[in-house]
Amino acid sequence: MTLKKLILLLATAGCLASCIKEPVDEADIPATSEEVQSALSEAWGQADPLSMTPNDFLFQETEQKLESNPEPFFVLQEGITISKKEETATDYVYTFLYQNKVYKQGEEGSQSTREDHRSVSKGSPAASVAAKALAFTPPIKTFADDYQMTLGFERLYSLAYACVKTDSIDKYCKENLGVDSCDIKCSNLKAEEETVPVPDQMKARPGCGGFADCTYRVKRVKFDWTISLKKGDSVETQRVNYAVALSPDMPFFSRLTEYCFRQLFPVQTQKVLVTTCTKLKDYKKGTP
Repeated sequence: MTLKKLILLLATAGCLASCIKEPVDEADIPATSEEVQSALSEAWGQADPLSMTPNDFLFQETEQKLESNPEPFFVLQEGITISKKEETATDYVYTFLYQNKVYKQGEEGSQSTREDHRSVSKGSPAASVAAKALAFTPPIKTFADDYQMTLGFERLYSLAYACVKTDSIDKYCKENLGVDSCDIKCSNLKAEEETVPVPDQMKARPGCGGFADCTYRVKRVKFDWTISLKKGDSVETQRVNYAVALSPDMPFFSRLTEYCFRQLFPVQTQKVLVTTCTKLKDYKKGTP
């Protein structure tokens, strides 16, 4: 069953139309791409990709929910283990074991496992990983059945360029969305820092996995991304609320602890507000 069919079924059952709220703020304060990039960069801080070592493990979970229903209708669980680190003349090549399982409307799906790879340059590690980050495309799409491993840094790098209109985005708008042109802007940028409990699975281990008081610091960045789709004389505006959290107490591999966005999803003659959140649930440093 596709995501759109799942949403339609739940929306019809719950009569959600009267509960939907536009994902917008009352005040719309413009934010430049440079301001968004600066906020994300400051939140990320300094983290060396070469700190990733074999047997490092993280577990994260993505939930999709309707605004009026606290129970997720879609859950994606992902476990990522660094299985190998190999050295070449110019690079370190990492092999990752990527496992995932999907739950739709509470029904458990099959588990899949594959290997994936990333290369980190000895000369400029951050630039090497950044070059392999996924190209940004507007988030007006559902999850595919063939899930791909995405590291936290890759999500953040892609998001950092979300406010930049590129030729590829313009091409996407014309060829995939069938419009004459599109404009992109960002607004309502906010940044804050707080101390929060570590995830429950880390809390259950002796010494909370090495975190004093079972807490760590997180830096949160939020902003709105808006796309205006133009066709003839008509203009349709769609907005996405983004919110990410990064912990300076975490290493490169697990530094992105939350990645969330919410948007209105069209279902027949109405739109329903869907929130998608990926959260770090567990991290374990590998042992030699």
